[in-house]
Amino acid sequence: MLRPLIKLFFLTKAAVEIGRERVEDYLDTLTARADEYKSSGTDRVQEAKEYVKNVCSEMSQKVWQRSESLENQVREKIRRQVADFSLGALGDTTEINELRAEIATLRAEISELKSMRATV
Repeated sequence: MLRPLIKLFFLTKAAVEIGRERVEDYLDTLTARADEYKSSGTDRVQEAKEYVKNVCSEMSQKVWQRSESLENQVREKIRRQVADFSLGALGDTTEINELRAEIATLRAEISELKSMRATV
């Protein structure tokens, strides 16, 4: 019974050592490849950074221009509404003055009718 357990122990230890060696070999290979990619990858990263920077710059310029355009449109719309309101208010003032004059005339006519009635 002890012999199979010892054999199992050594088999497990050997499997762990072989697995560790394989992992170390794989990591060494991966590190070597990473160094190769790093030198060529740095150029790619720089190109990608420049591209993203240019795209962001273009987008920010377009957003800024659109923002100014929208702001100008809103300002113009407000100016037109204020002008319309001012003209409307001026018209309303004229109408109010005309109505006041008409009311004064009607009051004068009413008092004239009352005085005529009182004399009759």
